[in-house]
Amino acid sequence: MGKLEAYFNKLEKDNKKAFIVYVPFGFPTIELSKRIIKLLSTLKVDLIEIGLPFSDPLADGPIIEKATQIALRKGATPEALFTSLKNLVPVLSVPVVILSYYNPIYVFGVRKFLKGCREIGVAGVMIVDLPVEEATLYIKEARKLDLDTVFFVTPTTEEKRAERIMEVSRGFVYYISVTGITGPKDLSPTKILANIRKLKRIRNIPICVGFGIHRKSQVKKILNGCEGIIVGSAIVNYIAKYSKDKNFFKKLPSYIRRFYV
Repeated sequence: MGKLEAYFNKLEKDNKKAFIVYVPFGFPTIELSKRIIKLLSTLKVDLIEIGLPFSDPLADGPIIEKATQIALRKGATPEALFTSLKNLVPVLSVPVVILSYYNPIYVFGVRKFLKGCREIGVAGVMIVDLPVEEATLYIKEARKLDLDTVFFVTPTTEEKRAERIMEVSRGFVYYISVTGITGPKDLSPTKILANIRKLKRIRNIPICVGFGIHRKSQVKKILNGCEGIIVGSAIVNYIAKYSKDKNFFKKLPSYIRRFYV
């Protein structure tokens, strides 16, 4: 059993839903991102999703795209990620998942990247643009290292493909709430929950919903039918606006608490 599967089993036993936060590594600087990650682990955050910056993030909206460009200029490479997080991840009280596009992993070396994730204590990996049909080698290598593999399902994913994604995912499945890119959106919880019910008939694995979530009211409704929610752009936007404030690290917890239910 992988770390994510075990963690979601514990949440279910405790009758809890997962509150997952996404932050890009290296934004606004490498040192500040480390401090932010450490702070998040002390709050009611159940899992931290750390993004490895990529120069062409096709699934991301302007908020995260701008943040990743800044992070790249600050030196947020795979090497820097492993060096910076090797002493941090093991002392965090919650699991960490690395989210990346395939290109930087391919350039770095798939086995080398996954081994680096394992060595620093990461629980799983999510690759935004790796089709499940082309992921056989990646899945095999991840399994060898006991890393959970999280895949994505969208509202337009065909049933046969969804079946394959649900089959090979470990830990949880990331359900993208709307088609398009990341960023604040008006969501339809009714449609989201209906699609999740269909997926649950394929396999009863935890499903967490992301993309567009920026209000507590959305969180409450969506959590009625899934195991967790993921908030990214809203928090990255807050960091972008206020990270230079001298009281930023005192104020950030209050903002995070806005999403508590």
